[in-house]
Amino acid sequence: MTDEESTKQHNQGAFEPPHAVKTVRELIFWEYAHLIAKAAGFEGNYRFIMSRFQRLRQGKMKMSGLVRDDRMMLSCERCCIYCGSAENLSLDHIIPLSKGGPDIISNQVYACRSCNSSKGDKDIFYWFGLERKEEIPPMVLSKYLKLVFDFHEAQGTLDKTDINMDGKLDVMDLSVFHQ
Repeated sequence: MTDEESTKQHNQGAFEPPHAVKTVRELIFWEYAHLIAKAAGFEGNYRFIMSRFQRLRQGKMKMSGLVRDDRMMLSCERCCIYCGSAENLSLDHIIPLSKGGPDIISNQVYACRSCNSSKGDKDIFYWFGLERKEEIPPMVLSKYLKLVFDFHEAQGTLDKTDINMDGKLDVMDLSVFHQ
């Protein structure tokens, strides 16, 4: 498949990680490469995404630290990260406490009561669904990817494939718990 075909397929929402992505570690790097591309104005640019993925995988580039995300969150206007409302704010645990998520600022974002209640104890990808995964706020996805990396590293599952045993490696395999 050419870069142009891959970009077109990605823009149509059908883009899946390339066959080079075989492990949870690589899937986290692939998703993080998408975040980098979006932030740099190269969203949907297959060549750029693949180059960042390769650099992450080879250890030539590192994901930014959670402290950076925490500082950015604290410097932003206080509003719901999911819908933008400034009313009835609370802290949402990206990985719910009831599912083993840590009670630390790096696992929290501001959310209105409506969004927080709607999300409940769901994993972010299960709440948004695969069809809306591109709508996950970059701050949430950045924190989530770093938290699940740490979780899978501690569990020794970074080099596993298809953790949820549905026959394919996709973002649903990143969950620290299975729905």
